[in-house]
Amino acid sequence: MRKLFLFVVSLLTLVAMAVPVGAVPAGSGIVASVTKAPIDPAGDVAGERTDFVINLDTSLDPAIDGRALLAGRTIKITLPDDFEYLGGGVTNPGPPPGCPPNAGTCGTGVLLQGWPQNPIPPSPANYTLHLEGTHIVVYTATRDLVPGDPTLNGPGIKQMHLILTNFVNPHAGRYEFLVEAETGPGGALETGVGVVRVRPKPRASINVTSVFAGPPPFANTIYQSAGTDSPAPLEWNFLVWDRKGDPAVGVTVHQVNDDKAQLKRNGRVIGTIKIDAPPGASGQAVTGGPSIEVIAPVKGLPTGRLAVQFTTGDTPGLYTTTLRMNNGTSATMYVTATD
Repeated sequence: MRKLFLFVVSLLTLVAMAVPVGAVPAGSGIVASVTKAPIDPAGDVAGERTDFVINLDTSLDPAIDGRALLAGRTIKITLPDDFEYLGGGVTNPGPPPGCPPNAGTCGTGVLLQGWPQNPIPPSPANYTLHLEGTHIVVYTATRDLVPGDPTLNGPGIKQMHLILTNFVNPHAGRYEFLVEAETGPGGALETGVGVVRVRPKPRASINVTSVFAGPPPFANTIYQSAGTDSPAPLEWNFLVWDRKGDPAVGVTVHQVNDDKAQLKRNGRVIGTIKIDAPPGASGQAVTGGPSIEVIAPVKGLPTGRLAVQFTTGDTPGLYTTTLRMNNGTSATMYVTATD
């Protein structure tokens, strides 16, 4: 049965590669999408080391529970053979016998709970990783990992981050990751397929980071609450790279009106900011920049750090702000204003 399922997945991959870009879904089953990891400008680039985040079909809102993985149960992720395996194992991150995330001689990964740098603590006391064959990454729970466990500091499993520096991305195109997760009720098997887009070169990217939100465990800056006409309690911090994959330094925020702002660098517009506010709201604003060069978390790569302050308008409700780099990635942030 498994061989038949893998055959079908392989067949779907060939079909997906042949259809127009807009016709390929981001994911199916329990997988909503697969995205470039926020800590690397080139994790999705052909010929570069593999670094992706698999997003499950659950809201990233921390008020909504994620999935559970009971002791002894697994999440298996099968990569296509097109991804070149360089050898070495896949294990928990950390100094040897763990895997340094930028080693290149081994791979690692973490289970995320909806915002960056807030994994379920990747200790072998919680879960382990290993490689089955050459292309199946396996997470195995050592104990019950369930939403509401205070030691996890989060709502449960919502994402899987694959930091596979012992794999090389194939040529540009669309590929599929198969996910088989024993995360259903009582450990029941759930499956999904995530579409991975490998790009021919880097593109400009803006990526949420949580490492500047106080001491660990890092607070969630994506979902916040504030009064009306008030700043969000935590500023937003983003890792920004330009279209060459270099640190985007000197990026500034320029408000155009209540619902729109621009990202500029050296006098050029390099991105946009759109604020979806409650009907009739006014006074909402974003300020920030210039971005400065820092070292990104986990892999220690140079990047730009853009700090942005959001201020709510005069009307209660949800303010949804999307920051988008021209011909690049985007990030969406949420602030709920209350009277």
